[in-house]
Amino acid sequence: MRMYLLILLTFVFSGLQSQQLIDGKKDNPVEIYAEDAIEWHKNEKKYIAIGNAKASSGTMSLTSEKIEAFYNEAEDSAMDIKLVKAHRKVKITDKKLEITGGHSAEYDLEKDYFSIFGKDLVLTSDKNKLKSNKKMEYWRNKGVAIASGKATAIKDAEFIIKGDKLIWYINEVNEKMNVKKILGFTNVSIRTNNEVAFSDKALYNKDTGICKLFGNVKLQKGSSFLTGDYAEVDMNRGISKLLPAPTIDNLNENRVRALIDKAENYENNESN
Repeated sequence: MRMYLLILLTFVFSGLQSQQLIDGKKDNPVEIYAEDAIEWHKNEKKYIAIGNAKASSGTMSLTSEKIEAFYNEAEDSAMDIKLVKAHRKVKITDKKLEITGGHSAEYDLEKDYFSIFGKDLVLTSDKNKLKSNKKMEYWRNKGVAIASGKATAIKDAEFIIKGDKLIWYINEVNEKMNVKKILGFTNVSIRTNNEVAFSDKALYNKDTGICKLFGNVKLQKGSSFLTGDYAEVDMNRGISKLLPAPTIDNLNENRVRALIDKAENYENNESN
């Protein structure tokens, strides 16, 4: 028998009263399903959904073999759920975006933030893929995804970017999830149909089609190669050039992380 539980999730902002969870432009309750059982652990203040479990709200859906929903109990006995954990065969969908391959995941409702763990993680958005063999992070309300470990970003048949950490900036255009920028950190490589490039850091801008490479740059085509401290690769025209190195203070991994965590206006402060 398929079991069903409807929970109105709430969260608390500093200085504000508890409010219903808002997804997009409308209030959306979270629905939790399970085929085998739904348990209520009052002492531990959590629900457990077992067997093809699913938690959904609006356009977001989280499925796995087991889901735990942890809550705080307010004075009026309302349950303010703060954290959802998923175990085994984790899959997350959000509009046109999908994350698969997770062994475990956590969803922080207040931050609207996912952290997913697994050895074969794949985030798919239209013809774009972001892969990781360790950890994937996704900020829904900010349109940011981070792959850590051996990370790979693939744009259809156009190019492949690899690095120890890759950051996607995503927005929605004509009901499609668009990857507008990609940042790469440490052991970065970019492979196109024409050449291979290596660097310490990289910044790809979809609007310009240009990927900027910073630090220990190497451009290779066949047996020929160029080296320098900074280069620009025009992905659309297939033209690469070495240039005098600009400052890279703004392209700093810790700074990007701080801007995301503190919910600052990172879009106006990141490198162009």
